[in-house]
Amino acid sequence: MKRCFIAVVLAAFGIVNAQEAGEPAPTAETTPAEQAIQAQEPAPVAEVPAPVIAPAPVAETPAPEAQAVAEPATPAPEAELVAAEPAKPVKKKKRGERAPKNDFAIVDVPANFEIQARKVMPVDAKHWGDDNLDTWWGRANLMVLTESENFVGKLHLRMYPSEFYSIKPAVVNASGGASSNSQADLLQIYEAWAWHRGDYVNIKIGRWDNTTRFGSKNYGGYVDAKKDKDIQSRRPERTRRSTGFMNSYYPENMLQFGLNNFSENMSLDIALISSDEKLNRGDLRTYFRFKDLAGIENMEFGLGYRSNVFDEIYDKKTDVTHTVDLAVRMPIVKEVGFMKSMVLFLETAFIGLDDQEGTVSRADGGKIPNKNNPAFPVLGGFDFSFYRGLDKIVVEAEYDGERRNATPGDAAIGSKKHVKDIQGSIYVQKVLNDRFTLNLGVQSENNTKDFSFAGRLQGRIN
Repeated sequence: MKRCFIAVVLAAFGIVNAQEAGEPAPTAETTPAEQAIQAQEPAPVAEVPAPVIAPAPVAETPAPEAQAVAEPATPAPEAELVAAEPAKPVKKKKRGERAPKNDFAIVDVPANFEIQARKVMPVDAKHWGDDNLDTWWGRANLMVLTESENFVGKLHLRMYPSEFYSIKPAVVNASGGASSNSQADLLQIYEAWAWHRGDYVNIKIGRWDNTTRFGSKNYGGYVDAKKDKDIQSRRPERTRRSTGFMNSYYPENMLQFGLNNFSENMSLDIALISSDEKLNRGDLRTYFRFKDLAGIENMEFGLGYRSNVFDEIYDKKTDVTHTVDLAVRMPIVKEVGFMKSMVLFLETAFIGLDDQEGTVSRADGGKIPNKNNPAFPVLGGFDFSFYRGLDKIVVEAEYDGERRNATPGDAAIGSKKHVKDIQGSIYVQKVLNDRFTLNLGVQSENNTKDFSFAGRLQGRIN
């Protein structure tokens, strides 16, 4: 009887030990390193051999971390090799193999309204105050901006009410003629472009405002300027450079290639600019930008070049000119009292360099006359930013020995008579609140003795 009782007790202990060996061990407090050590060490063997019984119920497939603990008492050689093998380093992908994170694009639709007024104050002109304002216009701006991992796009529409636009748009009538006095609203596609940003090459195509400035609000942007005296123009006496309060050059249709990542301190953009529907007229534009250079980390440099090379492809007799522009922006003071920064900016250029003598059939008469020499303007100024009071003040002056008279009604218009070489301006900006920004300026106008007051109020709609 006692032998039967002892046999039953031993059998019961054997069943309990078999169930404990078949259950997965908890992994919450076991680190991967401890699991690898446990997998290499053999599990302890029970001193009392268990009788032959039915196997315990098998648990569900454990997690990978639990499998390392639930190995048999005597691990197989393959298991030892796997456990002892060091972790393989993660292979880094090459930049060229990098895939976009996702195709999700962030879309924003900003809109605002602008009103600008300008009054010329002639000092020695005969007609004082013929009009209340020389410039009085307003426009609404609607933009659609989209951006994803490797793409940026923009569509910018400008809308001018018919009675609130200084230059009336021409309207084509039923007979095919145009009427410049027609009262009509103007809808202008100011910018529309798509920009793909790759690992090494950027591609941008469309129409956009390419004016490049390093701080000026009235002058500069010489890389996109034209010669003051265009010998091929029907009106060679006119000035072709844009100056004035918050001015910019007209947008142009371009195909631009940009190089990046070959240098952390330099970027290069090469643009083919079309000025004709058949590309009989067009320019080549390149622009280098340097920043964070060794020893002069706070300075920024811009070096630009532009030439009307497509004109020469179409007509060998055309007047091909070249423009070289250099601009610098350098901080002088940072965070002193209520002043956020004071920045010095400089720009100079050779505008309209001739590379060849002309022919008799060309407007220059087969040579390079002195009157067609390139312009050599020099611009300098200071850009002040403040924490309190006014947000920005820009003071600048421009020297240009080839400046031409632009006074309306003056008999000397288009010539260099009654014009001084130096002109200047003062620009002020004040953010009124989170919706409105006020821009004010006093600048030289027409001749040096004349000056004008201008203001622009910008209101953000959304």
